[in-house]
Amino acid sequence: MKTFDHLLDTLNAAAPAERPAIEALIRKTFQVTRTALVLDMTDFSISVRRTGILPHLALIRRMQVLARAPIVEAGGEIVKHDADNVFAVFPEAAQALAAAEAIQRQLAGQGLETADGRSVGASIGIDVGDILLIRETDFFGDAVNIASRLGEDLAARGEILVSERAWVAAGKPPGYEATEYVVSGMPITVLRRGFP
Repeated sequence: MKTFDHLLDTLNAAAPAERPAIEALIRKTFQVTRTALVLDMTDFSISVRRTGILPHLALIRRMQVLARAPIVEAGGEIVKHDADNVFAVFPEAAQALAAAEAIQRQLAGQGLETADGRSVGASIGIDVGDILLIRETDFFGDAVNIASRLGEDLAARGEILVSERAWVAAGKPPGYEATEYVVSGMPITVLRRGFP
């Protein structure tokens, strides 16, 4: 099987008439419908400045270990770790919400203690849609972009932000409050749940 990067290189070098066939091959090989979950550690950058990077690399590893079990137990798979983020995919939206809620319950209140006695928590974003999934390497698509914006930029510590389409796909679970955000210039309805 040709690698994703090789197929992109082939697409870039192709004549315009050849591109639709190559794009179709890329979609056939890598496109799936999944729910994307993006976890970002909160209060991280300020804490690094106070205590240095090595204690925080250990802290990142603790968060990765803490998040792994709920993700795997809910039927998801971790695609990658990037800095203080965890990126995962799930076959069903309800599975992603179950994992996110389990992670936030574990962190509720105290979070993970930093080297200087403070704590960090997590913010989580979730969306569903067609994505290009390169297993255990990376993933791309609108659902990944929305989940990343929700988890990294908009959610606060202890929050789960779920796109309306993911919330509906999960069966409209109770406990989520609707709010509006502008993501990449587009207004979207988001469901929010906080864990104190």
